[in-house]
Amino acid sequence: MRTWPPKEIGFWDYSCPLHGSLERYTEADWDVLLDDMADGGFNSLVLGIKWLTTGYRSRYSWLDQDPSCSAIATDNAVLHHALCGARARGIKTWLLVVATIYSSTEFQLPGGTLNWKEPFRGYDLDCPGLSERMDALFTEVVDLFGDETDGLVVELEFCDGEAPHRIPIYDAWAKENGRPEFADICQVRLEPRHYPYRHWRDFTTSRRIETMKRVESVIRGQGFQGRLCSIIEMDNQPMAVLGNVNLQMLQQALPAWPVVTYDSIYDRRRNRDAAMDFCITQPRAAGLEVLYLTRGVMTFNIPAELGPTTLQEQWRISLEDARRHEPDALWFMGSDARLNGMVCSAKLLPDWGYDDPRTARLELMRMARETS
Repeated sequence: MRTWPPKEIGFWDYSCPLHGSLERYTEADWDVLLDDMADGGFNSLVLGIKWLTTGYRSRYSWLDQDPSCSAIATDNAVLHHALCGARARGIKTWLLVVATIYSSTEFQLPGGTLNWKEPFRGYDLDCPGLSERMDALFTEVVDLFGDETDGLVVELEFCDGEAPHRIPIYDAWAKENGRPEFADICQVRLEPRHYPYRHWRDFTTSRRIETMKRVESVIRGQGFQGRLCSIIEMDNQPMAVLGNVNLQMLQQALPAWPVVTYDSIYDRRRNRDAAMDFCITQPRAAGLEVLYLTRGVMTFNIPAELGPTTLQEQWRISLEDARRHEPDALWFMGSDARLNGMVCSAKLLPDWGYDDPRTARLELMRMARETS
């Protein structure tokens, strides 16, 4: 029986350039954050070391290496300090790797679609050459940090799109599984009450499963015995909430993998109950362990039509809903806002109700402790 608080509660954050949070952290900065977490009752940290950009020193030329990033400038010493410091304080750590989005300036594989703005592109799981680089990426991460972390989060965002090279792969899958050919599904039926993407979603779910199994084999082959989980995406639009993964297929193929779920707009005011149904109720009903991610000290934009909000309002709703639905883990994206980043911005923070990011962080942890 689940209870409150979840067995894991904490922050989800990034050492990667352009995020705006931890990318220039020193060892002293890390000590302050980890002490705050330990003192405030947060016992879990997800650290993104590969996002759109790269937040660790890599030997691969196809990964961007910004020398202003402290992890890269210190040859990963600051990350080792952070991971060891978390363990010494009883904080469980997960390393997040976004394996499908890269700076195309360095990556230079054909294919990929524009993501946010140049030069970042998302690559589908059938892009030639991607799987080999993904295997190399996870091998390196485990080599560098596997002894110091408790789990890995595999993110495959923007991996599900259509592309000419995927059509014969889909058609072979469709023939094997009794589904219509691509030519029969590429003309979407324009019926608002009919969700038209089922066959393609099942195909892309199968491609995710195959990729996750391969990544697991690579990681286990390196001797890493920590936990593995993956993110499944949803889209929160006016009057519609859509998921892009067949939950039953995923659970049957990978029952030991928890899923990370989140509200795509990180604004808990739109479709509040429907988003919780997609993020927690349905995955759990399918037999999946559910790790839920929501807004922390995060200034990421919200849809203009929803109007102004504050971090306190978002935290209150998130905590109320988490208390009601009881995810197995609860993470808040953003523990700091040092720069004018894409996700966490010191410049925008006052518009969200705080002049100082540490004050915001401490207030969030206080609200979490007092939730009953």
